[in-house]
Amino acid sequence: MSKSILQPVWPEMNPAEMSPEQMALAALRHEIDLIDDQMLALFQTRLAIAAKVGLAKDAPHGPHTKLRPDREQTVLSRVLARADPDKVAAVEGLWREIVGWGLAQQGQLQVHVWAPVDPTRAFDGARHRFGTAASIRMVRDPQAALAFAAEGRGVAVLAVNTDDPWWVGLRRDWSSLSVFDGFGQAGGQPSSLAVGKIDPAALPTGRSVIVTAGGDAGDGGGARRWGLNTHHGWTLALTDARLTPGDAEGCVGAIA
Repeated sequence: MSKSILQPVWPEMNPAEMSPEQMALAALRHEIDLIDDQMLALFQTRLAIAAKVGLAKDAPHGPHTKLRPDREQTVLSRVLARADPDKVAAVEGLWREIVGWGLAQQGQLQVHVWAPVDPTRAFDGARHRFGTAASIRMVRDPQAALAFAAEGRGVAVLAVNTDDPWWVGLRRDWSSLSVFDGFGQAGGQPSSLAVGKIDPAALPTGRSVIVTAGGDAGDGGGARRWGLNTHHGWTLALTDARLTPGDAEGCVGAIA
């Protein structure tokens, strides 16, 4: 092994005095350095392209945020399908960060989190979803968080396992907002929902989120429903039915 490879890894040692184990470790570290160089170049190229995407003609504009949950879902699903089964969690975490920093090239995402019950879970869910590039802060008023999201400058993450029926407003006061993601225990129902002024065409493919007057037993059409909360005859639920936000069924969004 050449000195040019060994010296950067073991600068304080004489290559001639290195053991076979140290030589092998130096070779592995050199291989990692080469991979890091390639990853850095590719990542910076990806960021540059992401900045151009924000200016593309098919990007959301006007009152909607820059978020494209449908595109993020497609990218993540494609990557996870190609990942080794034992590395899926690591790959998902990495790609969430990559997508988050790509989005930041179009302007830092602002996220307001309201969760009086188990706030750490809601905050961690938001951090995992939007990455360290996003500016995430806890707030005390769900209506203020909704108003912030309605301005189109950012999104709100709000807990649903509370006594505050903020979600009823998605059918009335905040009808311009859509639910586009949910956070909670793995494989379980979401304990908080992400809400934003999302282009309806950019919502992810998944269960619809509905706010209806009545129970969560379903409408007899065969689609299952999962109740998340109730308040004075109103019900927040998930359904397998393919619905359009704003329609008569009370659809207010979708989560992957």
